[in-house]
Amino acid sequence: MSLALAFHGSADRYAEWQLIGSGGCANVYRVFDRDLGITLAVKILKPELCADAGQIDALRREVLISRALRHPNICPIHDVYEGPHGIGVIMDLLAGQDLKQWMAASRGRLLDTLAQRLTAFRRIAEALSVAHSRIIHRDLKPANIFLPDADIGRPLIMDFGLSILGAQADRAFAGGTPKYMAPEQYRAPEAVDHRSDLFSLGVLAYELLTDGRIPETSLKDLIATGEVPNVAPGAITPPSRFCAAIPPALDRLVLLLVQSDPANRPRSAEEVCTTLAAIELGPGATIARSAEPREATVLVPAGTYEVGSRRSGAPANEKPRKPVRLAAYRIALHPVTNDAYRAFLSATGYRTPGLIDHPEFGRADAPVVGVSWADAQAYAAWAGGRLPSEAEWEVAARAGEADAVYPWGTPPPLNTQANIDRVCDHTTPVGSYPTGRNRWGLWDMCGNVWEWCADAWDEHLWRALPEGEANPLGRGDGAVRALRGGSFDSFTSTGRCGFRGKAAAGEMRADIGLRLVYAGGEADGAE
Repeated sequence: MSLALAFHGSADRYAEWQLIGSGGCANVYRVFDRDLGITLAVKILKPELCADAGQIDALRREVLISRALRHPNICPIHDVYEGPHGIGVIMDLLAGQDLKQWMAASRGRLLDTLAQRLTAFRRIAEALSVAHSRIIHRDLKPANIFLPDADIGRPLIMDFGLSILGAQADRAFAGGTPKYMAPEQYRAPEAVDHRSDLFSLGVLAYELLTDGRIPETSLKDLIATGEVPNVAPGAITPPSRFCAAIPPALDRLVLLLVQSDPANRPRSAEEVCTTLAAIELGPGATIARSAEPREATVLVPAGTYEVGSRRSGAPANEKPRKPVRLAAYRIALHPVTNDAYRAFLSATGYRTPGLIDHPEFGRADAPVVGVSWADAQAYAAWAGGRLPSEAEWEVAARAGEADAVYPWGTPPPLNTQANIDRVCDHTTPVGSYPTGRNRWGLWDMCGNVWEWCADAWDEHLWRALPEGEANPLGRGDGAVRALRGGSFDSFTSTGRCGFRGKAAAGEMRADIGLRLVYAGGEADGAE
């Protein structure tokens, strides 16, 4: 018996054909199955995809395999249709929207939906782990993930079995963008294996977890350039650069998935699932954020700036001086105060030991201290901002003057310029040292409190940095985080713009606080 005869029923079994959707590879129809008395969907392939008899035979074989897949997050294919309407597949008729549509509708609500997005990532990975024992998808992308009733928590992978033709269409660029395609799918289609699906999963997850951004390894520009990106394994911007609530383990997993070399990716979808099972979002990921920044800021324009030190006596971890490219951002004029942090605690019910009730350190206008890096992240998420990168902090401290040693220039601080080196034995109210403001009007960039940065501590951050790197971020293991600015309890030299401090992420010291940055735009309140 031929494969064709094994699949489809009589040509008049399906009636009441109604076109309900059209894409690059197929048209979708609502039909009535006379034999079963139910309404189904039939996806009819575009004629140009049906010209190759070998491809149609491959479709039949893959549909045979995909029919055996059983998982709540895989949309089953029931049969192959071959009749007067063309060649295609028969599947359930679903109501809802695809993941691409959901992401477009949810733009700007990343923090509010981060937990649901992570759940969707997990469930798609679990479905792949089951499918990969039998079949490779080859065309995983948001448009092929369906959400019944627009529920992000119930993703269904579509088109297993059909995707061999979808991938062929993408290679010819007839079916849309190749941005989810693994590099080897373009370079050597015969070399495709389950790791190609993992790359596509990684690009999808990156986009999902960053509110629409795409990693540098994506083939999104292939149509325009005709070139596969050549990106060093460590040069991909981590998702947490765009969403501070993403924990280091999730950062590492997504970065591994989008590696250009298949050998550098996880070995299997099952391994991805194991990693995801151990990942928990921090408290900031479930806290409703403030609609607008609650503090005055100054705009740092997008541009190329220099970071690092060329002073002969500077520590090795400050060298060498390097140019970096930064997107525009706004930075708060002063560190977060106890008063602001108390509003966060009241609004959210968040609990942290801190020192907010301490008679000396807990004064309303003093910088909040005794907060861990995770506490700082939680506040930032609620306030609608994030922690600055080391590069952003240093550029802001120097106020555009690459050779500024301290925020005001070259001379070391006077007692009237900064609370550092035990000028006081405790914090002082923010903005207590007008002569210590820098050229951009930022207060307390030297002394008072160390300020948490987003970066994982990387001893050789500047040395390993490529010239002109965009938005660099330290990529250590996350157990130790970067600090900047010095404090009332540190030596004068720690208040230099280029001085790089560090602390365990869980430390809650009386001299560590935070300052936020926000997305670039019009600044407010700077004088």
